[in-house]
Amino acid sequence: MTYLNYVILYCFIQINGERSIYSVFHILKGKKSSQSIQDAHLFYLQPFFLSLPKLKRAYFNQKVKELEKLGYVIVDDSGKAIVTTAGTESVKKDFQGDSFPSNMNGLVYGDQTFLFWKRLSLLVQVLSNGKQQETLYFPVQRNKSIQDWVKSCLRANPNIEKMSSDLYKELYTLLTSLTQSLNPDVLVFRLTGFKDYGWTELQVAEKLNMHEEEFRFQFLDLIHSILSELERDPSTYPLLYSISLKNDQLQNLTISTSKTYELYQRGHSIEEIARIRDLKINTIEDHVIELILTQEEFAIDPFISQEEYENVLLVMNDAQTKRLKPIKEKIPHLSYFQIRVAIAKAGENREFAKRT
Repeated sequence: MTYLNYVILYCFIQINGERSIYSVFHILKGKKSSQSIQDAHLFYLQPFFLSLPKLKRAYFNQKVKELEKLGYVIVDDSGKAIVTTAGTESVKKDFQGDSFPSNMNGLVYGDQTFLFWKRLSLLVQVLSNGKQQETLYFPVQRNKSIQDWVKSCLRANPNIEKMSSDLYKELYTLLTSLTQSLNPDVLVFRLTGFKDYGWTELQVAEKLNMHEEEFRFQFLDLIHSILSELERDPSTYPLLYSISLKNDQLQNLTISTSKTYELYQRGHSIEEIARIRDLKINTIEDHVIELILTQEEFAIDPFISQEEYENVLLVMNDAQTKRLKPIKEKIPHLSYFQIRVAIAKAGENREFAKRT
């Protein structure tokens, strides 16, 4: 069993046979679709969203086959995975402890993670070489927007010595505060300085005696923890906080949903938005569900009453399911969309938490 086997098995437990195995694949890759974002919320798989953007379907299938051979899962004809008792016990024993990436939240920090790492790694390289007055080197980040950001940062902070000192102090203080549960080496060994290139993921994994798959999640766990701390206490880490800042406050929404949200905020109904955008009403309803899950202030009152919302919660709890059909059978007067709204709100509020 590799680390990814445990991650996939844990995800299957959370989904509990209510989605196909590929819903997990799309969550790990961070597919920017309303369905994947909804599933990550509803089944409490936010940590793993966008954790493996380069994951190949063939490799995912191989991992699932390995779990089947071990007798940990049974994939039925509809492509849904049923986790066996042995599989559940294995996750509880070997994964849901110190090995679990408890600081990760890919839905919140997924895109921001890559932005922060690229900016930080290039800034450290530029400052390190700048102190030595070295101008000829290959930048570790070739993305123009990242390079432009670093140039802008240097123009705002022309004293390289002071900026280098400030960045070191902030990074040292922050990483030191996190060392009780996290290993700062997973980040430090990857940084590039003057005539000292950072190691690859594989090299650091070998150095730390861990599988490359595990290193990937440990790295994300640390970065997400850093971003969380910077949000909590920006005044203590002003430079690092500036590196972490996002430009698009709605980047956790799909692009299409953001456009729907703009129209909804102007007072347009679902039907009107569908007409204006020349989209199906079902598509706009998908956007509404995504908004309920991602925007805390988004109210559900226009779509379902509080009484009916509570009725859906009761049925969900009694039947122990989030599937639409069995809930609809119990409350036939509600539309499928209204039921989806209630399920989404329950998932956002964690009123219906079905944990392993």
